[in-house]
Amino acid sequence: MRRPSSLRVDRKGIDAAVAVPAIVLVGCLLIVAGMALADSLSSDDADSIRVAKSGDKVAVDYISKYDNGWVFDTSMWSVADDPDIRKSFDFTKRQQSQYTPLEFTIGEGQLLAKFESAVIGMAVGETRTVSLSASEGYGTVSENELVSHAVHDQIALRNTMNLTEFNDFFGEPAAMGMTVIHPVFGWEVKVDSYSPHLDEVKVKNLPVLGKKYWSYGDADNEEGWYVKVHDITGTHAHIENLVTASMANNVRGVDADGERFFLHAVIDGQMQFKYSAERVGQNLTFTITLKEIIG
Repeated sequence: MRRPSSLRVDRKGIDAAVAVPAIVLVGCLLIVAGMALADSLSSDDADSIRVAKSGDKVAVDYISKYDNGWVFDTSMWSVADDPDIRKSFDFTKRQQSQYTPLEFTIGEGQLLAKFESAVIGMAVGETRTVSLSASEGYGTVSENELVSHAVHDQIALRNTMNLTEFNDFFGEPAAMGMTVIHPVFGWEVKVDSYSPHLDEVKVKNLPVLGKKYWSYGDADNEEGWYVKVHDITGTHAHIENLVTASMANNVRGVDADGERFFLHAVIDGQMQFKYSAERVGQNLTFTITLKEIIG
């Protein structure tokens, strides 16, 4: 009988030796394939995220502010109803049911151009902030909408007016010797002469030297500011309007004709009163959240 060769190898040993690296190789291939598939799916998901483009009808929430941070409009009830969020003078609080996302078609010019274009490229749920200059927003202030007054001014102590002018200015009919309050400067004014047959009333302003008076409106309505009487001569009172440049666009007032205005600027010793809408001449900031791409 022939003896087995010492070179002969057990078959089981070979199978086992080959099987281990094969399993490892297959596992590695599966991992690589899985990673490739995951990358592919992730890429597909990223490519499939829809963003707003020109011509799309969209719905957005927004908060509109001036440079001073005051909110002048919003689509969100939580903002409109929050007493801790400072609102502008022209802010109008609507019914809660009216606070819904704003719908518009991008590019149709329904809204400010920079507002509409800011939405392009946004995905649903994304929030973006965009700033507009006055010219990009509601326009700059024209010269005929501004009236300048000196910060340091002189007010005549004596004035003459007819009966109608007196009634319109002081809000009541004239009578000899009566004392009324100046509707602009807040100091006392006395009727020195009353002549109905001449249709004439002569009055004298009675400011007190060194005193400060609340002027140009009602403090309870956030109107006006203090003026201080620095000097009184035989004919005039010399006053200083206690205003600063930082008060520009933060204060409104009521003039001698009863017309409301906004303090637009304080520069070179002059106060500029703006008689246009509050938002005219102001820089704007919009915080926009895309809620839906409708179609």
